[in-house]
Amino acid sequence: MIKALVIGLFTMFSLTVSSQSSLYYNPSEQVDQECENSLVTTFSKYFTKNEEPKKEVTKTVSFSAIASNFYSNSIDNVISVGKTFLGIPYRWGGTTENGFDCSGFIRHIFDWFGVSLPRTSREMANYGSYVSRNELQKGDLIFFSGRNLKRGVIGHIGIVVEVTSEAVKMMHSSSSKGVHIEDLNKSEYFSRRYMTARRLPLSDMQSNNN
Repeated sequence: MIKALVIGLFTMFSLTVSSQSSLYYNPSEQVDQECENSLVTTFSKYFTKNEEPKKEVTKTVSFSAIASNFYSNSIDNVISVGKTFLGIPYRWGGTTENGFDCSGFIRHIFDWFGVSLPRTSREMANYGSYVSRNELQKGDLIFFSGRNLKRGVIGHIGIVVEVTSEAVKMMHSSSSKGVHIEDLNKSEYFSRRYMTARRLPLSDMQSNNN
């Protein structure tokens, strides 16, 4: 009897607790929770930083820059070869290392790189593109009148090896000094006889020795 009484009291207590829980249950809480989850999902994309793959940076070099470097390197080589002949005496009509005239010297150093130039300075003046005196740069060919200044006929040639704000240094073979370097700006003789300058085309700086 006592056992049945205890079971009955326990059953009543369980029903009471269950009913109290149902009294305090608020259906709107579930709706609010679902709404909150929805808002988080909707706006999370605006506050989440997406890691984008890093783009590879490709350094581009323009064709003109490549051509300019090629020309500069080629001219440096021509000038370096020319300097190995410093001190070789002048020889009229000379085209070898036994002696050079002015055009023979210029033609010889370019021959080393497969660049074929005309034989005389007058013919070379028709080769390449015109360059004004204030735009001279390393590698330009510069032309002068011959001994008879009044005739105004090209009779001498040199190559520019250095240009600064104060100097224009040229390498040439003269009848008095042979192959040497001097500053055009400090030479009254050649300054008065200066006539024109030419810049060789890049295509002609490429070796033709195949």
